Amino acid sequence: MTTYWQQCGVNDDVSRIHRIYTVGTKADAQKSLNEMLNSVQTEATVDVQSASSVAPQADIDFYVGDTTGTRTSDAGAYYTSFMTAISGNQDKQISTSFAPDEENAADWSDPSTSVQQYSNAFNLMLEQAAAQGITVFKSSGDFGRTDQPGPKEIHSMSTSPYLVMVGGTTLPYQKVIDNKLISIPTERAWGNAEATSASDTKYGIFGASGGGFSAVNPTPRYQQGISGVNTYRAVTYLTYDKKQHKFVITKHPRVITGIGNSRNLPDVSGNADIQTGYATYVSGTVISVKGTGKHRKVIRTPSKQWSVSGGTSYTSPQMAGANAVMNSGRQTPVGFWNPQIYQFAQQTDSPFTVLDGTENNNLYYTGQPGMLYNQATGLGTINFEKLNEKFDSE
Repeated sequence: MTTYWQQCGVNDDVSRIHRIYTVGTKADAQKSLNEMLNSVQTEATVDVQSASSVAPQADIDFYVGDTTGTRTSDAGAYYTSFMTAISGNQDKQISTSFAPDEENAADWSDPSTSVQQYSNAFNLMLEQAAAQGITVFKSSGDFGRTDQPGPKEIHSMSTSPYLVMVGGTTLPYQKVIDNKLISIPTERAWGNAEATSASDTKYGIFGASGGGFSAVNPTPRYQQGISGVNTYRAVTYLTYDKKQHKFVITKHPRVITGIGNSRNLPDVSGNADIQTGYATYVSGTVISVKGTGKHRKVIRTPSKQWSVSGGTSYTSPQMAGANAVMNSGRQTPVGFWNPQIYQFAQQTDSPFTVLDGTENNNLYYTGQPGMLYNQATGLGTINFEKLNEKFDSE
């Protein structure tokens, strides 16, 4: 964190990070952290770096639900961490880029509860957060209409109507990628098969803003009556190959239109494409294996890595940081965004830039010209000065 903050030119006092261990002990969490540099550590680092660089004077409460040495499931740890933060009522904005599982009964891993029961309990907890004036942000995912590549539309837990779901866009750029000139003239939804590297295409990995329809939550009242909600336009840019268990680029994509009847996501969006992405710094121990059989040797090497990456894991904590800035100096917090922002979006001086063009797609859902909402970028991108003025006038 110190190295990252110094590079950004912001407050590098690490004492402003406060760790709260919600499951397991500090010792077990530190032991797990020291074993190897992994994706979980990197994800958590991204969240803290993204939020703190937008709100450089804010303290950061970092909730650690490490299950090492416990019998707690991931779903249990996730719920416990949120309840600790919400019942403590110290933080007026919370962000997560993690999920315990998907909203899919067939793949749900916690035997103590069903997907719907867990979702209902989570919604009740988040309703408490809204009542306390806490704004909770969650990344919408990085694989378009699915959280992980698969034939069905499945999103990570949770798509709660009490969450501000944050999607991803691509900023304008022009680059040569795999000998192809890619030109993005205006900001649009994150999702472009042509800009996907040859390696990712080979393995069916296509980054795109998470969006679509919830499998477990009904359409919330604040979305009802908003143009574009529960109607959609989509293009089959990708086809799921059942034999290879991966997505492939469709040779002759077709346009699909239809209707939905559940919670639409995301709500808002911000830059998340790796092509227009963010610097990240992580340090830790990298493990490699040399030799085979009885000559196999595990080599542990200290590592310090700068990289450029993207994903809605960056945009969600950025929104939380921006919310912290808007909350500073206020006698009452901004509170739960969604009932407010869907009203703001209908006003003539809306703080949102609607991305309603048909080229605005997350490799499936597109914009619909003239509609306020679409399932690729939600209400669109945010002018935070205008949004702050709107909240101040409430």
